[in-house]
Amino acid sequence: MANEFSPQALKGLALAGLIGSAWLLSLGLSYTLPLDQTPGLLIGSLILLRAFLHTGLFIVAHDSMHASLVPGHPGLNRWIGKVYLLVYAGLSYERCSRNHRRHHLAPETFQDPDYQRCTNNNILDWYVHFMGNYLGMRQLLNLSCLWLALIILNGSDLPAQIMHLLLFSVLPLIISSCQLFLVGTWLPHRRGATTRPGVTTRSLALHPALSFAACYNFGYHREHHESPSTPWFQLPQLRNESFT
Repeated sequence: MANEFSPQALKGLALAGLIGSAWLLSLGLSYTLPLDQTPGLLIGSLILLRAFLHTGLFIVAHDSMHASLVPGHPGLNRWIGKVYLLVYAGLSYERCSRNHRRHHLAPETFQDPDYQRCTNNNILDWYVHFMGNYLGMRQLLNLSCLWLALIILNGSDLPAQIMHLLLFSVLPLIISSCQLFLVGTWLPHRRGATTRPGVTTRSLALHPALSFAACYNFGYHREHHESPSTPWFQLPQLRNESFT
């Protein structure tokens, strides 16, 4: 039947639910911590965990852009992507989808919005260019409203709530954006990344466990470009098959 969920869809939904639930639980836990009584190591660990889970929100939304999150269910696929991108950074699903389609159609060309078009290969310039394609006034307003709601809902001690926001929402988002840019754009697409004729995208030579930790297998980038419909959790298998 057309409305049945395939094994890939069920696994995609389960993993998306796990990432989203873990993100919410870590958010609630981190905002209830008394910072003056919490060891710095625990605070640092929570920041890194929040950043990793925050990246997971974008990866889920990225799969939804390729209709690989819930194959055969475009409405549900799109709805999850919109929610996860909104929570991630107030991003527009339509804008992200449009830019990402252009990236896949013409990677590393002037038509690729993710590619650094300047003559230098400066990572900071490229990062600013990359972020500018996704963050506009509307997205910043959405993000500000989300953060303001967190402050209001979390209590009356304004200085403490602002510190919680900076540590467990703002900083994880910054780390996540750097993680996505470094592993998913700069390393695979930088000039000189590959010397193979006709190949413009490289994959990072990472063990599957490290690949997952680095960016949910986003470093297996050549495999992703060759098979955009393959979800993030199947990319290690696809990479293994390419070597056999």
